[in-house]
Amino acid sequence: MTQRKRRYSCRLNLPLLALLAFWGSALPPVAAGSEPVRIMATWGGDEEAGFREVLDAFTGNTGIRYEYDGSRNIDILLKTRVYGGSPPDVAILPQFGAIVELVRQRAILPLSGERPDPILTWDELARNYDRAFIDLGTIDGAFYALPVKANSKSVCWYRPPSFRALGIEPPRTWQELQAIAEAHLRRGKAPFAIGGADGWPLTDWFENIYVRVAGPAMYRKLFLTHEVKWTDATVVEAMRRLGDVVWPEAKLAGGAEGTLSTGFIDAFNAVLRPRPAAGIYCGGGFMSAFAEQNFPALQGQQDYAFFEFPSIDPRWGRPVVVGGDFAVVFNDRPAVRRLIGFLAGKEASTIWASAERGAVVSPNRNVPLAVYRPFKRLEAQQLIGAGGLVFDGSDLAPSAVGRDAMVTALQAFVEEPERVREYLRALEGAAARSY
Repeated sequence: MTQRKRRYSCRLNLPLLALLAFWGSALPPVAAGSEPVRIMATWGGDEEAGFREVLDAFTGNTGIRYEYDGSRNIDILLKTRVYGGSPPDVAILPQFGAIVELVRQRAILPLSGERPDPILTWDELARNYDRAFIDLGTIDGAFYALPVKANSKSVCWYRPPSFRALGIEPPRTWQELQAIAEAHLRRGKAPFAIGGADGWPLTDWFENIYVRVAGPAMYRKLFLTHEVKWTDATVVEAMRRLGDVVWPEAKLAGGAEGTLSTGFIDAFNAVLRPRPAAGIYCGGGFMSAFAEQNFPALQGQQDYAFFEFPSIDPRWGRPVVVGGDFAVVFNDRPAVRRLIGFLAGKEASTIWASAERGAVVSPNRNVPLAVYRPFKRLEAQQLIGAGGLVFDGSDLAPSAVGRDAMVTALQAFVEEPERVREYLRALEGAAARSY
């Protein structure tokens, strides 16, 4: 098969005056003509426009200029800058595995930790973020990665009228999901559309299944630390559950071949178009933007909606798999501290969540839900109210595992599920070489 690669508490007892020096009205002024803060991220287009609204507000508040460098090839570009000794002041990264590597290389600075002059205090983090998001950014006991943007990958899109026609309700359990699949098959329709050509929709399916089979602790041991091998019985069980979705291939819009030649947007469109080719698309909450763009005549909540990815083992409930972006710091100077403090606060997060273009779901719990568009509001409620939260596994893992070997194994599984143990051995070999 042709390989298809993915696109890309503790509390510090600081003196009050020190806190004011960093965060209060006593913040030292930064000369408007001083060196700008250099920021690197992946965003262009609408995403960049939304982020620039935040940065422009920062400049308006402080007089501090910024330089923004957006690149989809941020991994390569950032490595070049780091090795060349000229990293940006701040980078915003979507792949947590890359952040862990930067920590191991001592290339980035802790934002909070056992130091007398933290860039962010634990108290400030606790005021703005739920414990789950603080834990996401914490590595080896220090907080390195500030979550600035998040999206749920634990939602499934469907057409409410089609469910009503079948006499079914959105599922809450895996058994109910399988019953819905059978109901679609009896009507001659594929239950699922998956954009397998892009790879990451398949990894999202596996991640949601695995955390519901094995729980969040085992999930982190599989993806983040590799204490759990890819040949473990829990992985085999998760793949068996994924087999419930992709086999027989009549369950997939276009069958196995069509799934592996279809991108994620076209797969989503297959559920919403006038003559749907499938009943359900499981993917990110951000897909609402594509619904609005590609099907403007459809009404959200009425013509299309989402349900939360169903539970499998009642012990784990319905954890949320999160994708997102984290700000990390390479250079410690007053202007950089001011920017990180701004990004961590309510004002910046609210501006971004309500941006005219490129609005995001913020991990900051103080953003008023009223500023969000309807689907983003539901997504924000899901993220902030999550009982369990784990980060996208393919982004936790090293690139050779999460972006290459995992995608290759899952695409091969769609074509020939009976060879699953062979694929898992190959995946374990890539993991053993990468951690």
